[in-house]
Amino acid sequence: TVVLLRIVLFGLTVCRRYSASRHWQGSLEAAAVDTTAKLFSPAASSQRSHQTHGGMFGKEQAPFTATAALLMSLQPVLVTLSKNELGGFDYSVPSSTMLSEALKLVISLVLLGHGIMRGSVASILHDDSLSEFFSYLLPAAIYFINNNCIFFILQAVDPTTFQLLSQMKTIFTGLLFRVFLKRKLTAVQYLALVTLACGTAVSQLPNGKLKVRGVHATAPFLGAILSVFSSLFSALGGIYNEKLLKGRPSTSIHWQNIQMYIWGVCFNALGAWVKDREMMTQRGVLSGFGMAATSVIVCNALNGLAISAVLKYADNIARVYAHAIAMMVTMAVSVKLFNAPVTPQLVLAVIMVATSTFQYNLPRSMLLLDDDTKIDERKSLMAGTE
Repeated sequence: TVVLLRIVLFGLTVCRRYSASRHWQGSLEAAAVDTTAKLFSPAASSQRSHQTHGGMFGKEQAPFTATAALLMSLQPVLVTLSKNELGGFDYSVPSSTMLSEALKLVISLVLLGHGIMRGSVASILHDDSLSEFFSYLLPAAIYFINNNCIFFILQAVDPTTFQLLSQMKTIFTGLLFRVFLKRKLTAVQYLALVTLACGTAVSQLPNGKLKVRGVHATAPFLGAILSVFSSLFSALGGIYNEKLLKGRPSTSIHWQNIQMYIWGVCFNALGAWVKDREMMTQRGVLSGFGMAATSVIVCNALNGLAISAVLKYADNIARVYAHAIAMMVTMAVSVKLFNAPVTPQLVLAVIMVATSTFQYNLPRSMLLLDDDTKIDERKSLMAGTE
């Protein structure tokens, strides 16, 4: 756990130093201090991030996007290491999710308290605080329902089909990004998202026959439909959460996270009790949690906090790219740690994801703007890059 925390801190420091070197001259220590200050003064940094559009690799967004990608890549590796000799888990998976939510809540409370003592959080309560609290019920419920539906979907279809269809959430995110958040993407950026979805889908193609040993698709058509709806709900939950986080730029992200994680703890505690009630009553909630399982909890908690920061200071598109990059990193790590083969699908997927990332982050003056883009806006974009 300590090593994991040090890796995350090192990632924040390096990413912040890299982005800062393009605009300011300073030492590595100064860059780390600036990133830490941003965590404890979220209101001011949120206002700055809204003033300048830096994309997912802007000076304000890069540390959180890179950290989220790093933690996402660590998740499957740690989960694999936490399995027993038979390929199962000695601990309760629903309890692990519940404990991750609880840890996120505790960390957010500590960070909020630190911010209040420093005076960087002026006020967290206002006239519509109660309605704001209940507004976080919807995304928490969407995440909970979607995560549990995946279990039933995998009973209907094989894992490969599910992974391929789940990449539609990239397309749904791009569409909902414009519908709900009124954010305009260019034609090239939409093409980049399609390339990203295809690249991540290619990475999931099996090397040989499509049939997976020990997996029987009981209702492939129903499972395919549910997979599409799961992708839609996943994108919808992320978009709605971003709308809530950015709806009050001056509100502390830690206070916003606290409200979300309270609902998350409640929903996941209910799910853990329903699924593993007998195991929890007989062996206890913490039964089977060794060092590897504890690392999974810590990684999941830190990853949730990093994703929240990405949604607050960047956007859902950055989250989608972070997930795709993490998938490629995980596969590369699996080649080294678990002797996984280097397949043509993996090489092609890495190329497609890298191309899509470069394509999406081109300066807007170089992109093919939508037909309804005003002439004045085109001129201002061109002038801004000269």
